[in-house]
Amino acid sequence: MRLLVVALLALLAGLLAAGCGAAARSPAVTALDPPTPVIVVPSPTLAVPSPTTAPTATATATTAPSPSPSASPLPESEEQPPGEASPPTPAVTPSVIPLPTPCAQPGRVEQGTLESAVAGEPMRYRVYLPPCYGVDDRFYPTLYMFGGNIHDDAIWDNLGLDEAAEAMITRGDIPPLLIVMPDNGWLANTTTSGPNSYEGFVLNELIPHIEATYRARAEADGRAVGGLSRGGYWSLMMAFRRPDLFQSVGAHSPALIDSHAGPAEDPRVTGTTNDLGDLRIWVDIGERDPYLIEALPLHEALTAAGVAHEWRVEPGTHEEAFWRARLEQYLMWYSGGWRVASGG
Repeated sequence: MRLLVVALLALLAGLLAAGCGAAARSPAVTALDPPTPVIVVPSPTLAVPSPTTAPTATATATTAPSPSPSASPLPESEEQPPGEASPPTPAVTPSVIPLPTPCAQPGRVEQGTLESAVAGEPMRYRVYLPPCYGVDDRFYPTLYMFGGNIHDDAIWDNLGLDEAAEAMITRGDIPPLLIVMPDNGWLANTTTSGPNSYEGFVLNELIPHIEATYRARAEADGRAVGGLSRGGYWSLMMAFRRPDLFQSVGAHSPALIDSHAGPAEDPRVTGTTNDLGDLRIWVDIGERDPYLIEALPLHEALTAAGVAHEWRVEPGTHEEAFWRARLEQYLMWYSGGWRVASGG
């Protein structure tokens, strides 16, 4: 009996030990399950759409046509976040960077020299070329402007004649034109007329040189000549002696004094004795200008002879401020009736 009780107690103890072992091993099995979801849903699969979308946007920008070697839309498309839609086609069309139009080319002043047989040395000049010069087959009217006996080829440039012309051409106030501003030098101050004089240099060397070098109209109605102070005298003297060469002549504060001149050179004589035809004439001078006393007889002689001309006495004296204030007025008058001719 005692042995039976001991055996039953041993069996009961074994069963209790087995149950406890099973309970202890159960958490170890369930602890292996959690890593499984980490393997099934890897994060790299979320990045797959991004690399496939980005190259699409880049290809659209690079294959679009562009007139410029460096298309500005390219940097803009590269900065887009991955996955965004590519920009519409108009963003990279040629209209974004338009080609420059011919009239975007501004005017300019060139400086040159002419080997003069009359002067025996090179003679300097400046020439204003208008916007769009040389882009087509147009020929332009030409204005020749002299300085005074103390000036060189820089005077009209320094006064701003080229800037005034540029502004007026751009606004459409006057047609495009060339402006030639020659140096006077010793030749103008020591000679009067004839082939071996300043007149000979201008008529026989300067004008042919300009018309052979630049797109200047080579007929009288495409030429005008003018000047200030002593240059006003030279312009009147040449145009009154050769009215067949010019459409217009202007004298701004003219100093009509030439101790070497005779009646054949004096504008107060040649203006009434020579047939000036349709030559347009302009004279303006300051009311306090010391040379008004010499200019007034010219006006009176032309008036008495019935020669049409513009005569203006205005406030001011013989100085740069007088001429600078009237640059646009001068250009408007010289340009009267001019149009640009095309073809050769």
